[in-house]
Amino acid sequence: MSKIVIIGEKEDILPYQSIGVEIEPVKTTADTVSALRKTAQNSQVSIILITENMAEQCLDTITELRSKTNKAITIIPTGQGSRRTSMIELSKEIGRAVGVDILTKTG
Repeated sequence: MSKIVIIGEKEDILPYQSIGVEIEPVKTTADTVSALRKTAQNSQVSIILITENMAEQCLDTITELRSKTNKAITIIPTGQGSRRTSMIELSKEIGRAVGVDILTKTG
């Protein structure tokens, strides 16, 4: 069975545990990068969620792991609200997957 793991500060991710998502609490950029790499190597994990505030500190690692693995790595906003990083990254990923940016409003 595939697992979903969420990485972020404990107070932001703890509620996800109640719906069966495995949590990886982190406090620093080094902790976040380490957790991302470890989780990406876990064959039982298919979806990695990372909170926006922690993802902003290691976007280069997220980009690298997205290119090296078939796991979905998705940035999500926290209770403090979105800083748009999650939307920008989602737009890039959809553009990469389908070849066109379908989320950006044009015209």
